[in-house]
Amino acid sequence: MSQKVIACIISRTVSTRLPLKVLRNVFEDYSMLDYIIQRLKLSKKIDEIVICTSVEKADDILEDVAQKNKVNIYRGSPEKVIERMIVVGDEYKGDILLRVTGDNVFTSYEYIDRQIELLQENNLDYLRLNGVPIGSSAEVMKFEALKKCYSEMDPMVSEYLMLYMFEPDNYKCGILNPFSEDYSNYTITVDTPEDYVRTKEIINLSTNNNKLRLTLKEVIDTIVENNIINAIYNPTGDVKYPYGKIISFKEYKKDMERRINKSTHFS
Repeated sequence: MSQKVIACIISRTVSTRLPLKVLRNVFEDYSMLDYIIQRLKLSKKIDEIVICTSVEKADDILEDVAQKNKVNIYRGSPEKVIERMIVVGDEYKGDILLRVTGDNVFTSYEYIDRQIELLQENNLDYLRLNGVPIGSSAEVMKFEALKKCYSEMDPMVSEYLMLYMFEPDNYKCGILNPFSEDYSNYTITVDTPEDYVRTKEIINLSTNNNKLRLTLKEVIDTIVENNIINAIYNPTGDVKYPYGKIISFKEYKKDMERRINKSTHFS
């Protein structure tokens, strides 16, 4: 029996460090959000793409983005990310959900279909890429597992959903290793004005003329060949966990290694 796959793009216009960032152009007339949507459309296994945003007036403009790109939109709780995904999964009768955030311009479209296949073939609850730059992996999860997570967690902290779903002690987790080399010390997510400039630089300097089809390997090669310094993540300070918990980056890496080691590996 075929399973319906829904891509949920978690996006809002509110950002303290880079206001309206998802609406800023990264290539010709493509905003960050346009770029993400059009790359997700390259997947053969995604059945529906839904922008999951809030009911707040500041996010009204995302209705226009959805209409322009001919995708759906759901507007729900500003804080409860998981609640938005649950409603979308129910309304569109999804079996598998993808979580993609509006910060992650270079979400790796080229691995998504394989991620979905691995989740199905191995009856996993959750699967993500490993050894890749921050901001490059879509999270693929079974809707039934997400509903279980929803019943057991506080929806108010669901911005940390990865920490709950990527937990091999509770769910059948898998990781796909696309490269033999580890690029997890790179970052290609967009949080600050400097990140936004870096994103446009990567797109402009890449040798692929079809900018919508930039692969993760091409993004990494562009960074290396052009010595784009601020794409290297320099871990300083602490990492925020739910309920205001603060841990050191060293502790965070140890926690991630535990999760990775307990997951099923694919390459």
